[in-house]
Amino acid sequence: MIIDKRIDNFLSQTLVAVLSTVDDDGLPCVAPIWFTWENKSAVMFTGSKTRKWINLSKIPYASLCVDWRIPPYKSVIISGHIEKINRPIYDLVYGMAVRYYGEKDGRDFAEGYKYNISDVVVFQLKPDKIASYLD
Repeated sequence: MIIDKRIDNFLSQTLVAVLSTVDDDGLPCVAPIWFTWENKSAVMFTGSKTRKWINLSKIPYASLCVDWRIPPYKSVIISGHIEKINRPIYDLVYGMAVRYYGEKDGRDFAEGYKYNISDVVVFQLKPDKIASYLD
């Protein structure tokens, strides 16, 4: 999928996204989530026992809404398949935590993921649909 440079730049910002999944009853579930935009995919992590991962394990498809909440409002919504990926969890969490919290608080946050990684899943959303509201 070809992704417009403006969309690529927008998704590269440090913004909290909202991940939408579907539960066993076919109902939508949404949750805020950190992400990093890499190689035209949104990379995220979560606990393996969270509602979002349980939903994604059964139906590996999701939408991610990334929005700018200050006028003029902007957003990009990507939808696509979810794939669990093997990646060093601490490095990913550390990079995201520093990005979202700053160096000291980010480092402190990431320490909790240094050794306790068995219950954490890293996954990516590869978009097959993109809705852009950047104008």
